[in-house]
Amino acid sequence: MEMLEKVELIREKCNVSYEEARNALTACNGDVLDAIVMLENEHKVTERMPTVEQREPEAAPEVTYELPEAAAGTGYTANAQAQASPSANSAWRRFCAKCKELWNAGMEMTFVAERKGERVLALPVALVVLGMLLWGATLWLMVLGLFFGLRYRIEGDGRAAQTVNAQTVNDAMDKAADAADNIKESIA
Repeated sequence: MEMLEKVELIREKCNVSYEEARNALTACNGDVLDAIVMLENEHKVTERMPTVEQREPEAAPEVTYELPEAAAGTGYTANAQAQASPSANSAWRRFCAKCKELWNAGMEMTFVAERKGERVLALPVALVVLGMLLWGATLWLMVLGLFFGLRYRIEGDGRAAQTVNAQTVNDAMDKAADAADNIKESIA
């Protein structure tokens, strides 16, 4: 087996760059197994994404990404980010999954503003939170609304309400409305 074939074998098995595979192979005097063990001990072996050949026949097809032509020849490898921090990708995926879960819960629940028992406004909670993040005046308008007799609550049932703990949020909004009423009474 030639040096290039050994390097490619190590690269394929360990998901490392050509340079790392060659350096490990050279350090281990051409022994492929020792080179793989060395890379594992140095924590350079990263998890490979399954290819079409590696997946089970009944599994759904995997999405693959290819580098754009502009990146060709730049020295950038498709797994460079994964080699830099293998746990960063999984942390990012967990973060995105949690954001998606909260967004879906926010779209299932409704933010309701009432005045004297009459519903004035009803919007998905996710849109209200997005408004607070993108336009800071949203929060101030909500506080101001408390002084004009508005009361806020979240409506929703099932898993979405449990995800956000709607009852705790409603209790906090009731306390804020009561505090606003007390301030109005003390001024009047």
